[in-house]
Amino acid sequence: MADKLKILVCGDVDGKFKTLFTRVENINKKSGPFDFLLCVGNFFGHGDAWEPYSNGSLRVPLPVYVLGPNGEEFVKYYPDITGGELCPNVSYVGKRGVFTGLSGLKMAYVSGKPSSEENENDCTFTKNDVTAVRDICLRSNSNFKGVDILATSGWPQNVMNLDLRQGMRHPNGSPLLSWLASEIKPRYHFCAQEGIFYERRPYRNHSQLGDTPSHATRFIALAKVGNPQKDKWIYALNIDPIDRMKSNVLYQQTTDETECPYGMEMLLQIVRPQSEVKQTQFFYDMDNTNGDFTRRKRHKRDDDFKPKRRPPPVFDQALCWFCLASPEVEKHLIVSVGSEAYLAVAKGALVPDHVLILPIGHHQSSSCVPDNVLKEIEQQKGKVPVIFERNYKTSHLQIQVVPVSSKLLPRLKNEFQEKAEAEGFHLDELPEYAKLSQIAPAGTPYFYVELSDGDKLFHRIQKSFPLQFGRDVLASEYVLNMPDRSDWKDCKVSKEEETTMTNNFRSSFEEFDFTL
Repeated sequence: MADKLKILVCGDVDGKFKTLFTRVENINKKSGPFDFLLCVGNFFGHGDAWEPYSNGSLRVPLPVYVLGPNGEEFVKYYPDITGGELCPNVSYVGKRGVFTGLSGLKMAYVSGKPSSEENENDCTFTKNDVTAVRDICLRSNSNFKGVDILATSGWPQNVMNLDLRQGMRHPNGSPLLSWLASEIKPRYHFCAQEGIFYERRPYRNHSQLGDTPSHATRFIALAKVGNPQKDKWIYALNIDPIDRMKSNVLYQQTTDETECPYGMEMLLQIVRPQSEVKQTQFFYDMDNTNGDFTRRKRHKRDDDFKPKRRPPPVFDQALCWFCLASPEVEKHLIVSVGSEAYLAVAKGALVPDHVLILPIGHHQSSSCVPDNVLKEIEQQKGKVPVIFERNYKTSHLQIQVVPVSSKLLPRLKNEFQEKAEAEGFHLDELPEYAKLSQIAPAGTPYFYVELSDGDKLFHRIQKSFPLQFGRDVLASEYVLNMPDRSDWKDCKVSKEEETTMTNNFRSSFEEFDFTL
């Protein structure tokens, strides 16, 4: 069995980076190594304490994941409000979403303060946000048990019910976060912002069916980093991902646990839960003409099948352009669908055989996809010569595959490196057996190219990066000699032409298609 993950979690940092990282380094030396540090609540403060970390003169001792801003005065510290690296070893996960690590650890997160849709900004979350997080969790796994961690900036409402402590302040909290916690059943729920430490007795989650077991949640609110009262502001835990746990361990009861503090009547008034259909042995209906990909049972008669209506599309990880279950997917471009990944002709293709390899579920980059997904992607990649990926200003993993003449292979590496130097950055050569997950922890922006002779080139993106870099190199006069096709937007054709291209490629690819 794989070792448990060792994680540190801290409360509001408020810009006290030296206090935080000194303590973390000492804990890591004494009790580590820890896999990462998660910061909930306010990360930034006033002043210039962040500058030596952002410019690299001071180092961060281990990977750190932070939530988003809770005040407009802190938005300036987030170059990309959708997520990304803030400095080496510090990554901003985004306003809300679900992070799945290589180990299988599932962490849901929501940043900011509660707000209505009308007053939404970069420092708030709304009903749409918590609903989107819930949908990501439930859609990613038909046998969904729960998530390992829920990280929120603020408190859920009524979490102290059934566990009131004498003389302890009772924060108001958000009913939206109560609903989300009830829906996605985290094993641990961490938050901050109220300046107090509170570790609730474990509570047993509501069961969707009366006779099915459900595990307990441990709610932990952390105090401010370096607070004068010396209240607890850092928490260490060893955790097995929920999907690796045996049922008798997961559902084991404790002597001090309570019922769920969030009453069902209150929860039903907040967000009306969508009906769920538990299914097994499904496939994607490639003949569906209503614009979405609907799972359906293999042995059910077509005239008995009634697809469920989707919630209104929201620009979100849950409904991104490349998730196969998303209504935004242009299915006429799809060539082949496997169990974990699918192949599609590129929109605005450089050449007719320019294709994309994409995971079916939502994964941001190659460095953070689970092993089973990566294995199937590698099966697809074996048939084509030039492969590149840009994990920067994109939320869904897209592996670009562009065929070139074998006569060009000897000089391809030089073309990429020379173009990089001209743009002001350097492409490093990676060892043959190097893994992206070792070089680029989840959340790290990067550009990666793999050539068919085995050469691998990598650049860790620090600030900005030319979005069309991979296409620029291949479209240059020294490779495909198509300089006017470096931007995909200049290469768009009609839907009919795209469909013809897809059918032609599907026919030529058939003998290599391992999904058939």
